[in-house]
Amino acid sequence: MADIKVRVGQQNATKVRVGQQNAIKVVSSVSGSAGKNAINAENVIGGIASVTQISVSGVSTFVGLATFQNDVYIGGDLYVQDDIVFDDLTANDASLSGTLYVSGISTLAANGGITTTGGDLYVGGDLYISDDLVFDEFTARNGNISGILTVGQSLYYPIGETYGIAYFDQNDQLVSTGTTAVSISETNYIVSTNSSGIPTWSSVIDGGVY
Repeated sequence: MADIKVRVGQQNATKVRVGQQNAIKVVSSVSGSAGKNAINAENVIGGIASVTQISVSGVSTFVGLATFQNDVYIGGDLYVQDDIVFDDLTANDASLSGTLYVSGISTLAANGGITTTGGDLYVGGDLYISDDLVFDEFTARNGNISGILTVGQSLYYPIGETYGIAYFDQNDQLVSTGTTAVSISETNYIVSTNSSGIPTWSSVIDGGVY
Protein backbone atom coordinates (compact mmCIF):
# COMPACT_ATOMS: atom_id res chain seq x y z
CA MET A 1 0.00 0.00 0.00
CA ALA A 2 1.40 3.38 -0.99
CA ASP A 3 1.83 6.33 1.35
CA ILE A 4 0.03 9.65 0.97
CA LYS A 5 1.96 12.72 2.00
CA VAL A 6 -0.27 15.24 3.79
CA ARG A 7 0.91 18.83 4.17
CA VAL A 8 -0.99 20.72 6.92
CA GLY A 9 0.32 24.25 7.04
CA GLN A 10 3.91 23.08 7.65
CA GLN A 11 6.96 22.89 5.46
CA ASN A 12 7.56 19.18 6.06
CA ALA A 13 4.97 16.69 4.79
CA THR A 14 3.51 14.05 7.08
CA LYS A 15 3.25 10.55 5.69
CA VAL A 16 -0.06 8.78 6.28
CA ARG A 17 -0.68 5.16 5.40
CA VAL A 18 -4.24 4.59 4.14
CA GLY A 19 -6.17 1.36 4.13
CA GLN A 20 -4.71 -0.40 7.16
CA GLN A 21 -6.19 -0.96 10.59
CA ASN A 22 -5.82 1.89 13.13
CA ALA A 23 -4.47 4.20 10.43
CA ILE A 24 -5.15 7.91 10.11
CA LYS A 25 -7.59 8.80 7.35
CA VAL A 26 -7.34 12.30 5.93
CA VAL A 27 -10.28 13.96 4.20
CA SER A 28 -8.74 16.79 2.22
CA SER A 29 -9.84 19.43 -0.22
CA VAL A 30 -7.23 18.05 -2.62
CA SER A 31 -7.57 14.56 -4.08
CA GLY A 32 -5.15 12.58 -6.16
CA SER A 33 -3.07 9.45 -6.43
CA ALA A 34 -0.17 8.39 -4.25
CA GLY A 35 2.54 10.96 -3.85
CA LYS A 36 0.24 14.01 -4.00
CA ASN A 37 0.26 16.59 -1.20
CA ALA A 38 -2.87 17.84 0.57
CA ILE A 39 -2.31 21.55 1.12
CA ASN A 40 -5.29 22.24 3.41
CA ALA A 41 -6.51 19.26 5.44
CA GLU A 42 -10.14 19.57 6.55
CA ASN A 43 -10.48 16.67 8.97
CA VAL A 44 -8.43 13.81 10.42
CA ILE A 45 -10.32 10.61 11.19
CA GLY A 46 -8.68 7.45 12.39
CA GLY A 47 -7.44 5.31 15.25
CA ILE A 48 -4.11 5.91 16.97
CA ALA A 49 -1.79 8.77 16.10
CA SER A 50 1.74 8.78 17.48
CA VAL A 51 3.60 12.10 17.21
CA THR A 52 6.55 13.62 19.02
CA GLN A 53 5.16 17.16 19.04
CA ILE A 54 1.91 18.86 18.09
CA SER A 55 1.11 22.55 17.85
CA VAL A 56 -2.48 23.77 17.60
CA SER A 57 -3.01 27.47 16.96
CA GLY A 58 -6.81 27.45 17.03
CA VAL A 59 -9.56 25.70 18.92
CA SER A 60 -8.89 22.04 19.77
CA THR A 61 -11.80 19.78 20.71
CA PHE A 62 -11.34 16.33 22.26
CA VAL A 63 -14.39 14.06 22.29
CA GLY A 64 -13.92 11.11 24.62
CA LEU A 65 -11.28 10.30 27.18
CA ALA A 66 -7.98 12.18 26.96
CA THR A 67 -5.11 10.79 29.01
CA PHE A 68 -1.85 12.63 29.73
CA GLN A 69 0.94 10.58 31.26
CA ASN A 70 2.96 13.59 32.40
CA ASP A 71 2.51 17.22 33.45
CA VAL A 72 0.11 19.51 31.60
CA TYR A 73 0.93 23.22 31.45
CA ILE A 74 -1.79 25.75 30.64
CA GLY A 75 -0.70 29.29 29.90
CA GLY A 76 -4.17 30.82 30.37
CA ASP A 77 -7.44 30.06 32.08
CA LEU A 78 -8.83 26.54 32.30
CA TYR A 79 -12.60 26.24 31.91
CA VAL A 80 -14.24 23.00 33.08
CA GLN A 81 -17.95 22.59 32.36
CA ASP A 82 -18.46 19.49 34.51
CA ASP A 83 -16.90 18.17 37.72
CA ILE A 84 -13.17 18.22 38.36
CA VAL A 85 -11.59 15.45 40.43
CA PHE A 86 -7.99 15.54 41.67
CA ASP A 87 -5.75 14.08 44.34
CA ASP A 88 -3.91 17.14 45.68
CA LEU A 89 -4.41 20.86 45.07
CA THR A 90 -1.82 23.59 45.47
CA ALA A 91 -2.91 27.16 44.71
CA ASN A 92 -1.94 30.72 45.56
CA ASP A 93 -5.52 32.00 45.68
CA ALA A 94 -8.93 30.32 45.44
CA SER A 95 -12.28 31.97 44.77
CA LEU A 96 -15.50 29.94 45.07
CA SER A 97 -18.77 31.52 44.02
CA GLY A 98 -20.86 28.52 45.03
CA THR A 99 -20.63 25.86 47.72
CA LEU A 100 -17.50 24.13 48.97
CA TYR A 101 -18.16 20.56 50.08
CA VAL A 102 -15.36 18.66 51.84
CA SER A 103 -16.02 15.02 52.74
CA GLY A 104 -12.74 14.45 54.55
CA ILE A 105 -10.34 16.51 56.63
CA SER A 106 -9.67 20.09 55.55
CA THR A 107 -6.58 21.81 56.94
CA LEU A 108 -6.06 25.55 56.54
CA ALA A 109 -2.51 26.23 57.63
CA ALA A 110 -0.16 29.13 56.94
CA ASN A 111 2.57 30.88 58.86
CA GLY A 112 0.88 34.02 60.09
CA GLY A 113 -1.97 33.58 57.63
CA ILE A 114 -5.58 34.60 58.18
CA THR A 115 -8.65 32.72 56.97
CA THR A 116 -11.63 35.04 56.47
CA THR A 117 -15.26 34.12 55.83
CA GLY A 118 -17.46 36.96 54.61
CA GLY A 119 -20.72 35.39 55.85
CA ASP A 120 -21.94 32.91 58.43
CA LEU A 121 -19.98 29.75 59.22
CA TYR A 122 -22.02 26.66 60.06
CA VAL A 123 -20.33 23.70 61.78
CA GLY A 124 -22.43 20.53 61.94
CA GLY A 125 -20.23 18.85 64.58
CA ASP A 126 -17.79 19.86 67.27
CA LEU A 127 -15.39 22.74 66.73
CA TYR A 128 -11.94 22.24 68.25
CA ILE A 129 -9.67 25.25 68.73
CA SER A 130 -6.20 24.70 70.12
CA ASP A 131 -5.48 28.40 70.68
CA ASP A 132 -7.44 31.37 71.97
CA LEU A 133 -10.96 32.18 70.81
CA VAL A 134 -11.77 35.89 70.53
CA PHE A 135 -15.26 37.17 69.64
CA ASP A 136 -17.58 40.10 70.23
CA GLU A 137 -20.70 38.36 71.53
CA PHE A 138 -21.89 34.79 71.82
CA THR A 139 -25.17 33.03 72.54
CA ALA A 140 -25.18 29.47 73.84
CA ARG A 141 -27.75 27.09 75.27
CA ASN A 142 -25.33 25.54 77.78
CA GLY A 143 -21.78 26.36 78.75
CA ASN A 144 -19.18 24.18 80.44
CA ILE A 145 -15.88 25.74 81.48
CA SER A 146 -13.36 23.37 82.99
CA GLY A 147 -10.86 26.09 83.90
CA ILE A 148 -11.12 29.67 85.10
CA LEU A 149 -13.84 32.09 84.04
CA THR A 150 -12.84 35.72 84.30
CA VAL A 151 -15.45 38.45 83.95
CA GLY A 152 -13.89 41.85 83.29
CA GLN A 153 -16.94 44.02 83.99
CA SER A 154 -20.35 42.72 85.04
CA LEU A 155 -22.23 39.46 85.27
CA TYR A 156 -25.93 39.82 84.48
CA TYR A 157 -28.98 37.66 84.94
CA PRO A 158 -31.11 37.23 81.85
CA ILE A 159 -33.55 40.06 81.19
CA GLY A 160 -36.88 39.44 82.94
CA GLU A 161 -35.48 37.29 85.76
CA THR A 162 -36.09 38.27 89.37
CA TYR A 163 -33.39 40.27 91.14
CA GLY A 164 -31.94 39.85 94.59
CA ILE A 165 -28.96 38.21 96.25
CA ALA A 166 -27.23 35.63 94.08
CA TYR A 167 -26.61 32.16 95.48
CA PHE A 168 -26.12 28.58 94.30
CA ASP A 169 -29.16 26.36 94.83
CA GLN A 170 -29.32 22.57 95.36
CA ASN A 171 -28.89 22.01 91.61
CA ASP A 172 -25.61 23.97 91.63
CA GLN A 173 -27.27 26.77 89.70
CA LEU A 174 -26.59 30.42 90.35
CA VAL A 175 -29.97 31.94 91.10
CA SER A 176 -31.42 34.96 92.87
CA THR A 177 -33.23 35.28 96.15
CA GLY A 178 -35.96 37.14 94.31
CA THR A 179 -35.82 40.41 96.22
CA THR A 180 -33.92 42.33 98.87
CA ALA A 181 -36.90 44.30 100.30
CA VAL A 182 -38.86 41.60 102.19
CA SER A 183 -38.44 41.47 105.96
CA ILE A 184 -37.07 38.29 107.54
CA SER A 185 -39.72 36.12 109.21
CA GLU A 186 -37.74 32.87 109.44
CA THR A 187 -34.00 32.17 109.63
CA ASN A 188 -32.61 28.68 109.26
CA TYR A 189 -28.96 29.58 108.86
CA ILE A 190 -26.86 32.67 108.85
CA VAL A 191 -23.64 33.24 107.00
CA SER A 192 -20.56 34.34 108.84
CA THR A 193 -16.82 33.88 108.55
CA ASN A 194 -14.46 31.63 110.44
CA SER A 195 -11.14 32.63 111.90
CA SER A 196 -9.55 32.42 108.46
CA GLY A 197 -12.08 34.77 106.93
CA ILE A 198 -13.84 32.05 104.90
CA PRO A 199 -17.65 32.38 104.72
CA THR A 200 -19.48 29.63 106.61
CA TRP A 201 -23.10 28.87 107.46
CA SER A 202 -24.11 28.66 111.10
CA SER A 203 -27.29 28.20 113.14
CA VAL A 204 -26.01 30.29 116.05
CA ILE A 205 -24.83 33.83 116.39
CA ASP A 206 -21.60 34.54 118.17
CA GLY A 207 -21.67 38.08 119.42
CA GLY A 208 -17.92 38.09 119.97
CA VAL A 209 -16.12 40.28 122.48
CA TYR A 210 -16.80 44.00 122.84
